[in-house]
Amino acid sequence: MNHSALIKRAFRITKHYRVLWLFGILVALTAGGGASGGGNGSSYNFNETDLQGRNWPEWLPLDRWSQQWNQWAEHFDPSRYVGLFVACCCLLAIFVLAAVIVQYVARAALMRGVDQIEATGSAPTWREGFRLGWSRQTARLWLLELIVGLLVMLASLLLLALAASPLLLLLLQNETAKVIAIILSVILGVLVLLFLVLVAIAFSVLGQFWAREIVLGDRGIGAALTAGYTEVRRRLRDLGVLWLLMAGIDIGFMILMLPVFFLVLALAGLVGGGLGYAVYALANSLPWAIGVGLPISLLILAIPMTFISGLYQTFKSSAWTLAYREVVHPAKM
Repeated sequence: MNHSALIKRAFRITKHYRVLWLFGILVALTAGGGASGGGNGSSYNFNETDLQGRNWPEWLPLDRWSQQWNQWAEHFDPSRYVGLFVACCCLLAIFVLAAVIVQYVARAALMRGVDQIEATGSAPTWREGFRLGWSRQTARLWLLELIVGLLVMLASLLLLALAASPLLLLLLQNETAKVIAIILSVILGVLVLLFLVLVAIAFSVLGQFWAREIVLGDRGIGAALTAGYTEVRRRLRDLGVLWLLMAGIDIGFMILMLPVFFLVLALAGLVGGGLGYAVYALANSLPWAIGVGLPISLLILAIPMTFISGLYQTFKSSAWTLAYREVVHPAKM
Protein backbone atom coordinates (compact mmCIF):
# COMPACT_ATOMS: atom_id res chain seq x y z
CA MET A 1 0.00 0.00 0.00
CA ASN A 2 1.39 3.36 -1.06
CA HIS A 3 0.32 5.39 1.96
CA SER A 4 1.60 8.76 0.75
CA ALA A 5 -0.17 8.38 -2.60
CA LEU A 6 -3.38 7.35 -0.83
CA ILE A 7 -3.33 10.37 1.47
CA LYS A 8 -2.52 12.72 -1.42
CA ARG A 9 -5.41 11.25 -3.41
CA ALA A 10 -7.77 11.75 -0.47
CA PHE A 11 -6.61 15.36 -0.23
CA ARG A 12 -7.19 15.92 -3.98
CA ILE A 13 -10.67 14.40 -3.77
CA THR A 14 -11.49 16.71 -0.85
CA LYS A 15 -10.11 19.70 -2.71
CA HIS A 16 -11.73 19.18 -6.11
CA TYR A 17 -15.09 17.53 -5.37
CA ARG A 18 -16.85 20.22 -3.38
CA VAL A 19 -20.16 18.39 -3.42
CA LEU A 20 -18.66 16.13 -0.75
CA TRP A 21 -18.16 19.12 1.53
CA LEU A 22 -21.88 19.27 2.21
CA PHE A 23 -21.90 15.76 3.63
CA GLY A 24 -18.68 16.30 5.56
CA ILE A 25 -20.17 19.40 7.17
CA LEU A 26 -23.32 17.46 8.06
CA VAL A 27 -21.17 14.80 9.71
CA ALA A 28 -19.27 17.48 11.62
CA LEU A 29 -22.53 19.08 12.75
CA THR A 30 -24.10 15.87 14.01
CA ALA A 31 -21.20 13.66 15.13
CA GLY A 32 -20.36 15.77 18.19
CA GLY A 33 -23.74 15.71 19.87
CA GLY A 34 -22.43 14.30 23.13
CA ALA A 35 -22.16 17.62 24.88
CA SER A 36 -24.93 18.19 27.31
CA GLY A 37 -25.67 21.32 29.22
CA GLY A 38 -28.05 21.93 32.02
CA GLY A 39 -28.27 23.29 35.52
CA ASN A 40 -28.16 21.28 38.67
CA GLY A 41 -31.27 22.90 40.10
CA SER A 42 -29.41 25.05 42.60
CA SER A 43 -29.67 28.82 42.75
CA TYR A 44 -27.00 31.38 43.39
CA ASN A 45 -27.34 35.04 44.26
CA PHE A 46 -24.69 37.41 43.04
CA ASN A 47 -23.78 40.36 45.17
CA GLU A 48 -21.18 43.02 45.31
CA THR A 49 -18.82 40.96 47.47
CA ASP A 50 -18.40 38.50 44.59
CA LEU A 51 -16.83 41.26 42.55
CA GLN A 52 -14.48 42.67 45.15
CA GLY A 53 -10.79 42.44 44.44
CA ARG A 54 -11.30 42.34 40.66
CA ASN A 55 -10.06 45.08 38.42
CA TRP A 56 -13.23 45.49 36.38
CA PRO A 57 -13.44 48.53 34.11
CA GLU A 58 -15.37 51.33 35.72
CA TRP A 59 -17.76 51.59 32.77
CA LEU A 60 -19.14 48.09 33.42
CA PRO A 61 -22.27 48.48 35.65
CA LEU A 62 -21.68 45.20 37.49
CA ASP A 63 -23.66 46.24 40.58
CA ARG A 64 -26.79 46.85 38.50
CA TRP A 65 -26.24 43.61 36.59
CA SER A 66 -26.09 41.58 39.82
CA GLN A 67 -29.21 43.32 41.15
CA GLN A 68 -31.15 42.58 37.96
CA TRP A 69 -30.03 38.97 38.01
CA ASN A 70 -31.08 38.53 41.64
CA GLN A 71 -34.48 40.11 40.95
CA TRP A 72 -35.06 37.78 38.03
CA ALA A 73 -34.00 34.72 40.08
CA GLU A 74 -36.30 35.69 42.97
CA HIS A 75 -39.37 35.97 40.75
CA PHE A 76 -38.61 32.83 38.75
CA ASP A 77 -41.28 30.15 39.32
CA PRO A 78 -40.38 26.75 37.77
CA SER A 79 -43.97 25.46 38.07
CA ARG A 80 -45.08 28.01 35.49
CA TYR A 81 -42.80 26.46 32.90
CA VAL A 82 -43.62 22.75 33.21
CA GLY A 83 -45.39 22.70 29.85
CA LEU A 84 -42.53 24.56 28.22
CA PHE A 85 -40.05 22.13 29.77
CA VAL A 86 -41.95 19.10 28.43
CA ALA A 87 -42.19 20.69 24.99
CA CYS A 88 -38.46 21.40 25.02
CA CYS A 89 -37.73 17.79 25.97
CA CYS A 90 -39.88 16.56 23.09
CA LEU A 91 -38.17 18.92 20.68
CA LEU A 92 -34.77 17.80 21.96
CA ALA A 93 -35.69 14.15 21.39
CA ILE A 94 -36.83 14.94 17.85
CA PHE A 95 -33.64 16.92 17.24
CA VAL A 96 -31.43 14.05 18.48
CA LEU A 97 -33.29 11.55 16.28
CA ALA A 98 -32.97 13.84 13.25
CA ALA A 99 -29.27 14.37 13.98
CA VAL A 100 -28.65 10.61 14.09
CA ILE A 101 -30.46 10.11 10.79
CA VAL A 102 -28.60 12.98 9.11
CA GLN A 103 -25.26 11.77 10.42
CA TYR A 104 -25.66 8.24 9.05
CA VAL A 105 -27.07 9.44 5.72
CA ALA A 106 -24.16 11.87 5.33
CA ARG A 107 -21.56 9.25 6.27
CA ALA A 108 -22.98 6.77 3.77
CA ALA A 109 -23.15 9.49 1.11
CA LEU A 110 -19.46 10.29 1.67
CA MET A 111 -18.45 6.64 1.36
CA ARG A 112 -20.52 5.97 -1.75
CA GLY A 113 -19.64 9.33 -3.28
CA VAL A 114 -15.88 8.68 -3.07
CA ASP A 115 -16.43 5.12 -4.30
CA GLN A 116 -18.34 6.47 -7.32
CA ILE A 117 -15.61 9.02 -8.03
CA GLU A 118 -12.98 6.29 -8.06
CA ALA A 119 -15.14 3.91 -10.11
CA THR A 120 -16.49 6.31 -12.75
CA GLY A 121 -14.41 9.48 -12.46
CA SER A 122 -17.47 11.64 -11.80
CA ALA A 123 -18.94 12.83 -8.53
CA PRO A 124 -22.63 12.58 -7.66
CA THR A 125 -24.70 15.73 -7.37
CA TRP A 126 -25.91 16.67 -3.93
CA ARG A 127 -29.34 15.22 -4.74
CA GLU A 128 -27.76 11.95 -5.89
CA GLY A 129 -25.59 12.01 -2.77
CA PHE A 130 -28.63 12.11 -0.52
CA ARG A 131 -30.19 9.26 -2.51
CA LEU A 132 -26.98 7.26 -2.10
CA GLY A 133 -27.02 7.91 1.63
CA TRP A 134 -30.72 7.21 2.15
CA SER A 135 -30.70 3.43 1.73
CA ARG A 136 -31.26 0.19 3.57
CA GLN A 137 -27.48 -0.15 3.89
CA THR A 138 -27.44 2.99 6.02
CA ALA A 139 -30.06 1.57 8.38
CA ARG A 140 -28.03 -1.64 8.55
CA LEU A 141 -24.91 0.36 9.41
CA TRP A 142 -26.75 2.08 12.28
CA LEU A 143 -27.90 -1.30 13.61
CA LEU A 144 -24.41 -2.80 13.39
CA GLU A 145 -22.80 0.10 15.26
CA LEU A 146 -25.57 0.05 17.86
CA ILE A 147 -25.03 -3.67 18.53
CA VAL A 148 -21.23 -3.38 18.61
CA GLY A 149 -21.39 -0.28 20.80
CA LEU A 150 -23.68 -1.93 23.34
CA LEU A 151 -21.56 -5.08 23.47
CA VAL A 152 -18.35 -3.09 23.91
CA MET A 153 -19.94 -0.97 26.63
CA LEU A 154 -21.16 -4.02 28.54
CA ALA A 155 -17.80 -5.78 28.21
CA SER A 156 -15.98 -2.62 29.38
CA LEU A 157 -18.24 -2.31 32.43
CA LEU A 158 -17.66 -5.97 33.31
CA LEU A 159 -13.89 -5.59 33.02
CA LEU A 160 -13.91 -2.44 35.14
CA ALA A 161 -16.07 -4.21 37.73
CA LEU A 162 -13.62 -7.10 37.72
CA ALA A 163 -10.72 -4.69 38.24
CA ALA A 164 -12.55 -3.11 41.18
CA SER A 165 -13.56 -6.43 42.75
CA PRO A 166 -10.52 -6.63 45.08
CA LEU A 167 -11.90 -3.56 46.84
CA LEU A 168 -14.40 -5.93 48.49
CA LEU A 169 -11.52 -6.86 50.79
CA LEU A 170 -11.89 -3.40 52.32
CA LEU A 171 -14.92 -4.78 54.13
CA LEU A 172 -12.59 -6.93 56.20
CA GLN A 173 -11.24 -5.48 59.40
CA ASN A 174 -7.68 -6.24 58.39
CA GLU A 175 -5.08 -3.66 57.44
CA THR A 176 -3.04 -6.10 55.35
CA ALA A 177 -6.11 -7.13 53.36
CA LYS A 178 -6.96 -3.46 52.74
CA VAL A 179 -3.48 -2.72 51.41
CA ILE A 180 -3.58 -5.78 49.15
CA ALA A 181 -7.04 -4.76 47.90
CA ILE A 182 -5.88 -1.28 46.93
CA ILE A 183 -2.70 -2.54 45.22
CA LEU A 184 -4.57 -5.22 43.27
CA SER A 185 -7.28 -2.78 42.19
CA VAL A 186 -4.73 -0.27 40.94
CA ILE A 187 -2.79 -2.92 38.99
CA LEU A 188 -5.93 -4.47 37.50
CA GLY A 189 -7.34 -1.02 36.71
CA VAL A 190 -4.22 0.01 34.80
CA LEU A 191 -4.20 -3.29 32.88
CA VAL A 192 -7.87 -2.99 32.02
CA LEU A 193 -7.47 0.62 30.86
CA LEU A 194 -4.51 -0.34 28.65
CA PHE A 195 -6.52 -3.22 27.22
CA LEU A 196 -9.49 -0.94 26.51
CA VAL A 197 -7.19 1.53 24.73
CA LEU A 198 -5.88 -1.27 22.51
CA VAL A 199 -9.43 -2.44 21.86
CA ALA A 200 -10.47 1.10 20.94
CA ILE A 201 -7.60 1.34 18.45
CA ALA A 202 -8.50 -2.02 16.92
CA PHE A 203 -12.16 -1.08 16.64
CA SER A 204 -11.29 2.28 15.07
CA VAL A 205 -9.80 0.36 12.14
CA LEU A 206 -12.26 -2.53 12.09
CA GLY A 207 -15.17 -0.10 12.25
CA GLN A 208 -14.01 1.63 9.06
CA PHE A 209 -14.09 -1.68 7.19
CA TRP A 210 -17.30 -2.96 8.77
CA ALA A 211 -19.05 0.25 7.72
CA ARG A 212 -17.81 0.02 4.14
CA GLU A 213 -18.59 -3.69 3.87
CA ILE A 214 -22.20 -2.77 4.62
CA VAL A 215 -22.45 0.49 2.66
CA LEU A 216 -20.26 -0.39 -0.33
CA GLY A 217 -20.25 -4.18 -0.24
CA ASP A 218 -23.98 -4.47 0.59
CA ARG A 219 -23.33 -7.23 3.10
CA GLY A 220 -25.44 -8.24 6.05
CA ILE A 221 -24.31 -7.48 9.58
CA GLY A 222 -22.77 -10.88 10.30
CA ALA A 223 -21.08 -11.08 6.90
CA ALA A 224 -19.75 -7.54 7.25
CA LEU A 225 -18.21 -8.31 10.65
CA THR A 226 -16.54 -11.45 9.31
CA ALA A 227 -15.32 -9.90 6.06
CA GLY A 228 -14.07 -6.74 7.75
CA TYR A 229 -12.09 -8.71 10.32
CA THR A 230 -10.59 -10.93 7.61
CA GLU A 231 -9.53 -7.97 5.47
CA VAL A 232 -7.97 -6.06 8.34
CA ARG A 233 -6.11 -9.14 9.55
CA ARG A 234 -4.84 -9.87 6.04
CA ARG A 235 -3.43 -6.34 5.61
CA LEU A 236 -2.73 -5.60 9.26
CA ARG A 237 0.69 -4.03 8.70
CA ASP A 238 -0.47 -1.68 5.95
CA LEU A 239 -3.58 -0.64 7.83
CA GLY A 240 -1.62 -0.21 11.06
CA VAL A 241 0.73 2.20 9.31
CA LEU A 242 -2.24 4.05 7.83
CA TRP A 243 -3.84 4.33 11.27
CA LEU A 244 -0.61 5.80 12.67
CA LEU A 245 -0.41 8.29 9.79
CA MET A 246 -4.03 9.33 10.27
CA ALA A 247 -3.48 9.67 14.02
CA GLY A 248 -0.49 11.90 13.33
CA ILE A 249 -2.56 13.97 10.92
CA ASP A 250 -5.27 14.25 13.60
CA ILE A 251 -2.75 15.62 16.09
CA GLY A 252 -1.30 18.02 13.53
CA PHE A 253 -4.78 19.22 12.59
CA MET A 254 -5.66 19.91 16.22
CA ILE A 255 -2.43 21.85 16.74
CA LEU A 256 -3.06 23.94 13.63
CA MET A 257 -6.63 24.60 14.71
CA LEU A 258 -5.71 26.00 18.12
CA PRO A 259 -4.72 29.50 16.89
CA VAL A 260 -7.67 29.50 14.49
CA PHE A 261 -10.04 28.61 17.31
CA PHE A 262 -8.74 31.34 19.62
CA LEU A 263 -8.85 33.90 16.81
CA VAL A 264 -12.47 33.05 15.99
CA LEU A 265 -13.30 32.92 19.71
CA ALA A 266 -11.91 36.42 20.17
CA LEU A 267 -13.91 37.68 17.19
CA ALA A 268 -17.07 36.01 18.50
CA GLY A 269 -16.53 37.54 21.92
CA LEU A 270 -15.97 41.01 20.54
CA VAL A 271 -19.00 40.97 18.23
CA GLY A 272 -21.38 39.13 20.55
CA GLY A 273 -20.20 41.01 23.63
CA GLY A 274 -20.45 44.34 21.82
CA LEU A 275 -23.98 43.65 20.65
CA GLY A 276 -24.96 42.35 24.07
CA TYR A 277 -23.69 45.50 25.76
CA ALA A 278 -25.47 47.65 23.17
CA VAL A 279 -28.74 45.84 23.96
CA TYR A 280 -28.13 46.36 27.67
CA ALA A 281 -27.48 50.06 27.11
CA LEU A 282 -30.77 50.38 25.24
CA ALA A 283 -33.02 48.06 27.29
CA ASN A 284 -31.19 48.18 30.64
CA SER A 285 -31.76 44.41 30.95
CA LEU A 286 -29.02 41.83 31.57
CA PRO A 287 -31.13 38.79 30.51
CA TRP A 288 -31.92 40.45 27.17
CA ALA A 289 -28.26 41.37 26.70
CA ILE A 290 -27.22 37.74 27.29
CA GLY A 291 -30.08 36.46 25.13
CA VAL A 292 -28.86 38.54 22.18
CA GLY A 293 -25.09 38.48 22.64
CA LEU A 294 -24.54 34.82 23.54
CA PRO A 295 -26.33 33.23 20.52
CA ILE A 296 -24.55 35.57 18.13
CA SER A 297 -21.18 34.71 19.70
CA LEU A 298 -21.91 30.99 19.43
CA LEU A 299 -23.03 31.37 15.82
CA ILE A 300 -19.89 33.28 14.83
CA LEU A 301 -17.79 30.62 16.55
CA ALA A 302 -19.69 27.64 15.13
CA ILE A 303 -19.87 28.53 11.43
CA PRO A 304 -16.15 28.63 10.52
CA MET A 305 -15.19 25.83 12.92
CA THR A 306 -17.89 23.54 11.57
CA PHE A 307 -16.89 24.30 7.99
CA ILE A 308 -13.24 23.45 8.63
CA SER A 309 -14.19 20.35 10.60
CA GLY A 310 -16.48 19.28 7.75
CA LEU A 311 -13.63 19.48 5.24
CA TYR A 312 -11.49 17.38 7.54
CA GLN A 313 -14.26 14.80 7.96
CA THR A 314 -14.45 14.59 4.17
CA PHE A 315 -10.71 14.00 3.95
CA LYS A 316 -10.72 11.26 6.61
CA SER A 317 -13.68 9.43 5.11
CA SER A 318 -12.08 9.61 1.66
CA ALA A 319 -8.79 8.19 2.94
CA TRP A 320 -10.44 5.18 4.57
CA THR A 321 -12.66 4.56 1.55
CA LEU A 322 -9.57 4.54 -0.69
CA ALA A 323 -7.87 2.15 1.73
CA TYR A 324 -10.91 -0.14 1.67
CA ARG A 325 -10.97 -0.14 -2.12
CA GLU A 326 -7.28 -0.99 -2.29
CA VAL A 327 -7.64 -3.88 0.15
CA VAL A 328 -10.80 -5.33 -1.39
CA HIS A 329 -10.11 -4.50 -5.07
CA PRO A 330 -6.32 -4.15 -5.35
CA ALA A 331 -6.37 -4.62 -9.13
CA LYS A 332 -8.59 -1.54 -9.55
CA MET A 333 -6.28 0.81 -7.68
